[in-house]
Amino acid sequence: MKYFGRSVALAIKGRSLAGQATVKQTEIRFKATPQDVKVTKLSSGVTVASLENYSPVSRIAVVYGAGSRHEPSNALGITHCLRVAANQSSKKATAFSIAKNIQQIGGSLSCSTSREMVMYSVSCLRKNLATGVEHLNNVATGHDFRPWEVHDAANVQKQDVEIYSNSTEAQLIEAVHKAAYRDTLGQSLYMPSDRVGTFSCRDLEAFVKTYYVAHNAVIAGVGIDHDVLVHLARKFTFAPGHAPEHKKAKYHGGELRMDRRIPLVHAAVVTEGAALGGADLLPLGLLGFVLGAGPYVKYSGNLASSRIAKAAASATSFPFVASAISAAYSDSGLFGFQVTTNARDAGKVLKAIVTTMGQATKNTITKDDVLRAKHQLKACMYMEAEGAEETLKWIGAEALLSGQVIDCSQLESEVDKVTLEDVNRVAKKILNGKPSMVAVGDLSSTPYLDELI
Repeated sequence: MKYFGRSVALAIKGRSLAGQATVKQTEIRFKATPQDVKVTKLSSGVTVASLENYSPVSRIAVVYGAGSRHEPSNALGITHCLRVAANQSSKKATAFSIAKNIQQIGGSLSCSTSREMVMYSVSCLRKNLATGVEHLNNVATGHDFRPWEVHDAANVQKQDVEIYSNSTEAQLIEAVHKAAYRDTLGQSLYMPSDRVGTFSCRDLEAFVKTYYVAHNAVIAGVGIDHDVLVHLARKFTFAPGHAPEHKKAKYHGGELRMDRRIPLVHAAVVTEGAALGGADLLPLGLLGFVLGAGPYVKYSGNLASSRIAKAAASATSFPFVASAISAAYSDSGLFGFQVTTNARDAGKVLKAIVTTMGQATKNTITKDDVLRAKHQLKACMYMEAEGAEETLKWIGAEALLSGQVIDCSQLESEVDKVTLEDVNRVAKKILNGKPSMVAVGDLSSTPYLDELI
């Protein structure tokens, strides 16, 4: 259907252009003034942040500080349940009505969760913004959990858990956080299989009442004038109040091994990285590109500049994927590497990469390495900013976690200020930290953490 819709759109566009071929062309110029991200704090406690990019499509999101790290120990997986329940009826509209009206305007309504937040978002043409915002308000602030709808959602939860159980990549990422933090940031984005269908309406209502409140909410927008968004934000019916302080994440370090009957090994080794807004965040980002953060030429082994890929290639003749990885949160972060390789060579590949990571702590990084990493980091930053969906998530997360949003031009100037000494300092500090390790697959040749480091 996706390709069918696209071909129809192109056909209509082509017919329209053909019909205009005989019309005298008139040059019309529209001068768009570049806009920065604007942030406003409403008297209700809600933060409003937006970026006007003059797109014909407007995107608006309601973001709450209510991710998996906020789940109580007796309700692990409840944010997963709420994510699935986002398409259910609200106090002012049924699920059918919401779906029908969003479809009528050609819009899209979705919900996503992370470890620190939940985001309800709507995308639609500017002229249909009133309808889109009306139903975003219904979904994000007017929850009305009905027993039969909550019960029916168990099938979707079960499907999600099944998909997760068959995704080695997802299991690896979740296990890395579990090994590193145990609780808080170690709590999974997916509910345990034994919790599927167990959450009641009261459970969901209690969590929403605690965390879906004005002082814990952000309204973010892309492709909309800031004053217009502020006006619309005042119409949202947020519950007043503050959310409780969440438990500070504590990095513990640990090891998890999951034997699977597959011919590959998926492994990750990390240490505690930098938190969002920390002084080490940008130098650590550059360190990731120095070590090698994924291939830049399709189907290439990335051996020209990636130290990690070169190390892996020296230890195996089989295909592999190896890259530096990082994750930053409000009060902690992770940094290290991830590799997928043939099970027989897993031990040799892991040891080669660990040796290379160790060499990076001995002032082997050069000015040319840092200069290249700066170009790569800036390019990555601007390329991601071109995507409206990614920009919306970034604005929402920044406004929620820090109360302000730093735009790409400011980040670029901060990247330029990072020195070779900063990168070498961070390399020694982070890479010599307490490690965590996770391995998934045929682990017959995979060493344990204490054998590796």
